[in-house]
Amino acid sequence: MLVDTERVADLDDCMARMESGDADHRYSVAWIDSSASGAKLGRGVLDRGDHAPLDQLPPRQRAKARRYDASSRFTAPPWMPSGLMNPLTLGAFNELWFHKAPRCRRGHLMSIPAFFYPLDQVAGWNRFYGQKGMLQHQCVVPFGAEETIRVMLERLVAARFPSFVTVLKRFGPGTPGPLSFPMPGWTLNLDIPIGRPELGPLLDGFDELVVEAGGRLYLAKDSRMRPEHLPAMYPRLEEWRAARRRLDPHGVLESDQSRRLGL
Repeated sequence: MLVDTERVADLDDCMARMESGDADHRYSVAWIDSSASGAKLGRGVLDRGDHAPLDQLPPRQRAKARRYDASSRFTAPPWMPSGLMNPLTLGAFNELWFHKAPRCRRGHLMSIPAFFYPLDQVAGWNRFYGQKGMLQHQCVVPFGAEETIRVMLERLVAARFPSFVTVLKRFGPGTPGPLSFPMPGWTLNLDIPIGRPELGPLLDGFDELVVEAGGRLYLAKDSRMRPEHLPAMYPRLEEWRAARRRLDPHGVLESDQSRRLGL
């Protein structure tokens, strides 16, 4: 991959750069510092990349350019103490992560795994969240609902919930499936350690913001949304239910999620 990397000063700066420059790249992703507040709210590192033409690679790399090597460079210890991922440690790590990124770098050569799956370079990276694990919350809201993203980040910072993998992307048109997640808009992903009782109410509030904005949650990552939000988030839900009744009339195929949400 040929990758352009730059630091962004705040959420407005990040969104403006993504909106103005994304058409020039096939892929883009912004890591957001979830510890930053005030004038720095939403600061982060923006990576945009395209597949590298073979003739732009060093000759010694061309023979294995399309090889997918997802091997890990590091391994997390098999046991990690609970509470390691907390506002203090995450704030220090985010500060380091932000400042280690180049202010502006163009055409940097990266492997496909390093660009698309950077966490996979650390085997067992989820152990850093402690024995109780972590919860992923990913939503998408339509263009024009940027304030929803801002309010979610403000609430996250105010509640002092650490989220290292805080990622912002832009979506184009989605696929035609009735439960397809992508839609034109902004998608925000949060990884939050499980443990504090305030987490449930915080995420319930996020869900309400998403519904009000006309957005939806990513069902593939959901384990706790309330079923009454589902029809508003997925207006083609009845198409799915009709297909399910036709293909599985006796309800043999079920999951915990399908029972919880009434899929």
